[in-house]
Amino acid sequence: MKKPISYRSAQTMAGAMLVVMSLSLSSCASMFGNRNCRCTHPGPCECCTLDQSRAVVVAHQPVKQTQTSSVDKKHLQELLNMDYSIKKYVPEAPKPKVWVDEPITETREALLPTMKQDGKRLMPRDVTMDNTENAIYLYYNQGADGKPEPLRLRVQYYADDPLKFQKLLFVIDGFEYFFTPTNFQRGKGRGVMIWENSDDVVKTSDKDLLYALTHCTWCQLRLIGADGIHHVKMLTKEQLNDFNNTLHLYLLSGGTFAD
Repeated sequence: MKKPISYRSAQTMAGAMLVVMSLSLSSCASMFGNRNCRCTHPGPCECCTLDQSRAVVVAHQPVKQTQTSSVDKKHLQELLNMDYSIKKYVPEAPKPKVWVDEPITETREALLPTMKQDGKRLMPRDVTMDNTENAIYLYYNQGADGKPEPLRLRVQYYADDPLKFQKLLFVIDGFEYFFTPTNFQRGKGRGVMIWENSDDVVKTSDKDLLYALTHCTWCQLRLIGADGIHHVKMLTKEQLNDFNNTLHLYLLSGGTFAD
């Protein structure tokens, strides 16, 4: 980095330049026979004779120095101390979503039409609690006092090969979230069909999963079977909306999470 030129050095350099310019003018005058025209013929010039009485002698005049305020010095120092280097931009890597307590923009009046009530049970309108249908959804029951009972996650599997699933793996926007059911039911349907379901309370430890399900762009569900066989399904936009609506209605109704 070059060292800045001080004021005194600049003043000295300016004086030297004026002396050089004066010498150059004298040299030019001798070259053209002490005349201020640009004719190149020898001898005096009739069209333009140099008037010696009107020659201007440039005297060295010192440059008047102005005072610099402390504010100006401070601003100058800030500019000198700034980092002007170009930094390499490194985008932040995506991270798994975690639960955030944030305000709910919907109202109960807007969410209730998306639900249906079967006795004291509130669940998404487009699903059926039937062992002969494949489904996954949230629901809750209303207590005698009108307050919601703990939120529950229900999974229904219906196919012609037994799965005996023991764990749920949600791949949400590329990140894995696990849910381990404990309340299973299994049985035989029509012909060769079999059915399996799980129905469990959603606990505080599952809040990150709920937040990711209600704030994601895509989700893949894997039912992990006991014999190394998995059932894989991409959740639809409607199913993700059902998660969002049920969770928000549950919270707006005063619901809390079990420990």
